[in-house]
Amino acid sequence: MAVAALAMLFVQQQKLKELRQENETLKQQAAQVAPLQAQLAGAAQTAAGAAAAQEEQTRELARLRNEVSRLHGQTNELARARQEIQTLHQRVVSETEARKDEVAAVQAAARISSSAGACINNLRLLDASKQQWALENKKQNTDTPTLENLRPYLGRGTNGELPVCPDGGVYTIGAVGEKPTCSLPGHALP
Repeated sequence: MAVAALAMLFVQQQKLKELRQENETLKQQAAQVAPLQAQLAGAAQTAAGAAAAQEEQTRELARLRNEVSRLHGQTNELARARQEIQTLHQRVVSETEARKDEVAAVQAAARISSSAGACINNLRLLDASKQQWALENKKQNTDTPTLENLRPYLGRGTNGELPVCPDGGVYTIGAVGEKPTCSLPGHALP
């Protein structure tokens, strides 16, 4: 979408460049029209008595007026094109900003969800290790193991690392009959 918008912007910039050149040509032509109108006025006064000359001058004046009218139309068209380009540019900029905000929000939500999920998996592992420790050591629901008691049941060997919350939360093991917890909100077993 952004590439298409940039391509559209490039095409519009090219069109704007062409319209600017055309506008410059129109300005030059408009500058040429003024002296011609002055010549016509002088010729009309000189040839007031000659009907044929007056008819020719009338035709030339009509042609020049049509030319001026055409030039005014082109100038108005150029102004409308400039306004259109400006509007499209503003729309592209605002849509780009909106997309950036949406992407950032989705990325932030994904990071939060991912780290919370990893923490919950660690809590499940701690809970399962606690239950296995209780069974093998004939412990009651009120007995509370230490992290060192659970180390052999975590599947990482007797010298393995204990799980940690990816967001820096602190785990509380609790008694056998309780679920382990994390100190961060949203990081809890269902």
